[in-house]
Amino acid sequence: AIRKKRVAQSDRRVEATTAMLQGIKFTKLNHYEEKFLNRVMEARKAEMKLLRRELAVFGVTMFLTVTSPVIGGALTLGTYVLLDEKNTLTASTSFTVLFLFAALRFPINYAGKLMGKAAQ
Repeated sequence: AIRKKRVAQSDRRVEATTAMLQGIKFTKLNHYEEKFLNRVMEARKAEMKLLRRELAVFGVTMFLTVTSPVIGGALTLGTYVLLDEKNTLTASTSFTVLFLFAALRFPINYAGKLMGKAAQ
């Protein structure tokens, strides 16, 4: 949704620039340079605002994609230890959980990338 709005804004900016360049003689003779410059810069400002928003969503998605397996593993091990006093964290338990999260890393990362694509 953000990308569609940004592309539409980019199109407006390009149309304004094209109109100015096609009518450059008219623009120069009537001293319309400032008007066209303001029009193009306003369109560019709106486009940059949408681009920043799009990149912020992409950045958050990539951050979650990279950190989700680590956070998931830490939360799982922490929950295991805190649920019952009899649950002690041994090497076999730790390595089993870490191995399972390593195996799940691709699906978890792919889910994050899928969310990023959906946001765009």
